[in-house]
Amino acid sequence: MFNNQGITMFEYIFYRANLAYKKHEPNTNHGLSASIAITVLQFCMVSCVVLVFRGFFDFYLLPKNIVLGKIITLGFLALWVFYNYKLYTPKIKEMEKKFAKCPANKWLKDWLFFLLLILTFLSFIFGPFIVSNLLR
Repeated sequence: MFNNQGITMFEYIFYRANLAYKKHEPNTNHGLSASIAITVLQFCMVSCVVLVFRGFFDFYLLPKNIVLGKIITLGFLALWVFYNYKLYTPKIKEMEKKFAKCPANKWLKDWLFFLLLILTFLSFIFGPFIVSNLLR
């Protein structure tokens, strides 16, 4: 579906999030909201990879001081949102033309799109807890 049209996954997710925010929340900055949605998904993906490697190797990416680690993580996430905003927002008009006739637009409704975002985030939060309890 995505390879035939030269579509990247995150461009399409940004397009759909931007479209949904434009439709349901007309008074917000759509590009920023869509950038935050993309960043949350990317952060979940990267964190899962780091957790897998953390299970195999004993290493720490952040300092053991919890407060300092949270400050570094929040700063990194803010930079990541800014990067995604600057990367995808100038391409909005181009994406609207590119994805207007995408077949996924017909079967992936806005409510289902946001449900998938929420389920992805919840699986990131509760997944390690459930897996660790199952392995006991």
